[in-house]
Amino acid sequence: MASSVPNEKAPPSEAQPATNPQATSNSDPSKAPATAYPQQQPNQYVVGVPPQQGQIPMWSTGLFDCFDDLPTLIITAFAPCVTFGQVAEMVDRGQNSCMVLGGLHAGLLYFTGLGCLLSAYFRIRMVQMYNLPNDPVINILVHLVCEPCALCQEYRELQAHGFDMKLGLGWKGQSPEIQQTGGAMVPPTVPGGMTR
Repeated sequence: MASSVPNEKAPPSEAQPATNPQATSNSDPSKAPATAYPQQQPNQYVVGVPPQQGQIPMWSTGLFDCFDDLPTLIITAFAPCVTFGQVAEMVDRGQNSCMVLGGLHAGLLYFTGLGCLLSAYFRIRMVQMYNLPNDPVINILVHLVCEPCALCQEYRELQAHGFDMKLGLGWKGQSPEIQQTGGAMVPPTVPGGMTR
């Protein structure tokens, strides 16, 4: 059992800050070998987690930003199958129409009350498509607890990826660029090329 006496020497792995033995053996800092890591502050411990290699993709809007788009919120509050059908058709890349997917959701919702499980499945597919924070349990819970907010967030996410989400437009009404990339963020092309 470890004692809490301050003068007692602890094992190096527990109490000593990590140092570079080559850098401490040289008295001249200009002759020290270059390291890939920034200099450690005194009393800081090295953590074995590499720094992030870029931004972590996030949702373009928050889960509870529903009031930013009132028409979608109203439609989703009274007929979630409509918003679900639109979102699912885009995630499904037009394999099934908004009417088929929305009807399936409405049937599940009416007969079993479990339409949220179908919409959670399509949320998980969307998360995988756009490399968004992926935790299937959280995605299912979001749809179980607050399905209208989740559907509105997915709708806004597709709009942020360039989809035109007008009712009746569907997958076939999207631009060829959106259909080819699936709404992936691509840099715009500059007419005439760039000069610098």
